[in-house]
Amino acid sequence: MTETDTFVHFLVESGALKFGNFVTKSGRETPYFINTGEFRTGASLSKLAEFYAAAFMKHFDGKAQNLYGPAYKGIPLCAATAMKLSDVYAKNLTFTYNRKEVKDHGEGGSLVGYKYAEKTNVVIIEDVITAGTSVNETMQALSQIENANVIGLLISVDRKEKLENGKSALQTVQDEYSIEAHSIVNINDIIAFLENEENRKAVGAPEGILDRVYAYREKWGAV
Repeated sequence: MTETDTFVHFLVESGALKFGNFVTKSGRETPYFINTGEFRTGASLSKLAEFYAAAFMKHFDGKAQNLYGPAYKGIPLCAATAMKLSDVYAKNLTFTYNRKEVKDHGEGGSLVGYKYAEKTNVVIIEDVITAGTSVNETMQALSQIENANVIGLLISVDRKEKLENGKSALQTVQDEYSIEAHSIVNINDIIAFLENEENRKAVGAPEGILDRVYAYREKWGAV
């Protein structure tokens, strides 16, 4: 298997990538669905963090000092990735996440972890991007913090679906905020995985799923 095939297989085995009939948050009927909330064991989260850490090293090594995980799914992702960067690559980055509601007692505030005491380059760690809504919210929040300089976004899967502007959400984020945005895999990698019959058998993919994913990509795929 290729590196991307290995990750796609891992997503399916963990239950994070499912094939069938689903409806996305935007109301589109889709033949596949991704939910990193399915990573609910120490072993699976540790393995997922290995992929994130490797992707971080590929795209952001030496460029950032902090990982930011938006509540809620980004919290375990950024913490686990920070641990892997330390354990595997000897990179000791800080990490930060937010509370959904501002705390009015104790240390107070909306941030937990590193509080950006000095100018810091930040990479946002997210799970999946479709419309980019949560990323916009995160960028708006971090823009209010003087020392938080967001330089990048790292996600697990880019669905590469077109928005109203014809671009994908990942491309739109890059253009709008002038940051690097990368995914571990994208829909084209998932299609390449499904095109291999042995891969389809290995994960018990439904009959006809490849044609359905082709059709969905043709209808909604960004250029």
